[in-house]
Amino acid sequence: MYELDDTITAIATPAGVGGIGIIRLSGAKALDIAQKLLPEGKSFEKKRQILFTPFRQPQTGEFLDEGLLLVMPGPQSYTTEDVVEIHVHGSPLLLEKILELLVTLGARLAQPGEFTYRAFIHGRLDLTQAEAVEALVSAQGDASRRQALRQLTGGLASHLEPMEEFLKSLYLKIEARLEFSEDGIPPLDQAKFEQEVEGVRGELQKLLDSYDQGKVLREGLTVAFVGPPNVGKSSLLNTLLGTQRAIVTPLAGTTRDVVEGDLRLKGVRVRFFDTAGIREAENVVEVEGIRRSRQVMEEADLIFWLVDASQPNESLNEWKSSSSVFEDAQAAGRVWFLFNKLDLVGDKEPWKKFSQLPTDKCLGFSCETQEGLFQVLKAVESFIQTPSGGEDVVITSARHKQEVERALAALTNLKGLMKSKQPYELWAEELREAALAIGRIRGRDLPAKAFEDIFTKFCIGK
Repeated sequence: MYELDDTITAIATPAGVGGIGIIRLSGAKALDIAQKLLPEGKSFEKKRQILFTPFRQPQTGEFLDEGLLLVMPGPQSYTTEDVVEIHVHGSPLLLEKILELLVTLGARLAQPGEFTYRAFIHGRLDLTQAEAVEALVSAQGDASRRQALRQLTGGLASHLEPMEEFLKSLYLKIEARLEFSEDGIPPLDQAKFEQEVEGVRGELQKLLDSYDQGKVLREGLTVAFVGPPNVGKSSLLNTLLGTQRAIVTPLAGTTRDVVEGDLRLKGVRVRFFDTAGIREAENVVEVEGIRRSRQVMEEADLIFWLVDASQPNESLNEWKSSSSVFEDAQAAGRVWFLFNKLDLVGDKEPWKKFSQLPTDKCLGFSCETQEGLFQVLKAVESFIQTPSGGEDVVITSARHKQEVERALAALTNLKGLMKSKQPYELWAEELREAALAIGRIRGRDLPAKAFEDIFTKFCIGK
């Protein structure tokens, strides 16, 4: 995958013009290569230091820029190798020129995630912490930033390590009774053993249950405004965003495509989607807009079906004809019915006239007077659960979820084997699989392809 013997280099700051640009070097030749950029007679020792210095082209003596040289000898560095950072003015042309120069002096351009991969391979980080680096860089809100930082500082690893070791100890209890059954080892206390297995199953289930919460923290929450034309979907989007993001007219079918806007609520990015009005249409553009709307509905975390409170039957009839699309979402409590235009009716709870609607998932509001909009936002916030303290452990990665599911399935199988008094050999196999699954989360026994999938998502300079 990566050649660890090479000295690698990359620009570590985002593309574009900036006040400062940073180029990073890591590897056995990093110090020697950096030394060649300094003026004749200027040098540095192999110790941690920061130098303010001119940088020059070695062959011609051409002055390139002046800035900082950060020297970080291994193993006290991010990759545990010798690392050098060159801080100069953030001109893209200058950074590219220096980068090309470093390559001619013996470095190789780094691949995505290669610095962090070296930190992982050299034991500086475990795989959950390495993944947290990418999550921290790409965090979409304050809650996702805090969660990534918690994982980076070992929150998930410190939870998984004792669990993995405990599973190994249970495995050894069984193996000992298989290998040394004639050496006077006392019989297994099965009641206690089952209790210990059940304790681990409970912890794994908590981790699995945290995934939906973790996914929202990492990726944000998506909310689709759905319903027939002219019920106020675009008006609601504009009102919540405080801007004229979507076109609003009295004409039906104004919205022909999905319009998006976002807010930050409880530190989480919330993306609102204003969809094309759901109805029977013949215009090819409107038909395509409705198709896209249905796709957004299927993928949204939360669906708000809007109803015109002054003409509710039309909106609810469209709901009945479309409800098959929302069966799973409604079963999971992810569908709300929002009655707009309360300013046009005297009844503040018009949904009570319709017995088929879940009253706890109905709200009324008016985009005209802004009555009830606070409750709409509170409904969105109710789907956002942010960790309450530093001890909360949440999984945010689909890869972690998959391995937790495998470990949980193995222990569930073990529970059945114990109950039916199957041979110890079968018990040991399920315990082994559970321990391996937890170990794979932290990076043990993973195939090379898995590492490629993880680290190639990183930016080049990380």
